[in-house]
Amino acid sequence: MAQFRVEFVLDQATGKYLAELYNPDNQQELMVRTEAIYASQAAAVLGLVQLFKDAVLRFPAPGKRARTQPKLKRRRSDRKPKRKAKKAKRRKGK
Repeated sequence: MAQFRVEFVLDQATGKYLAELYNPDNQQELMVRTEAIYASQAAAVLGLVQLFKDAVLRFPAPGKRARTQPKLKRRRSDRKPKRKAKKAKRRKGK
């Protein structure tokens, strides 16, 4: 199971916290940084937990297929007329 390194940083300009998520395979690679919107470090933790919960709830249930968009039917004007099969012409031998 992947383990993300998460750091909560105080933005000196706004006085609010932001979260930084690092790649589980390469702990030095920053993957995502949130906006500085959290009033406290605790609020940033709760906000990040909610972000993961929302993402997980959108996954399909085990054993079910993922939802796909239904294919749109083409309009009649978009349809190409069916071509009739051409018969091969025989060449006259010399």
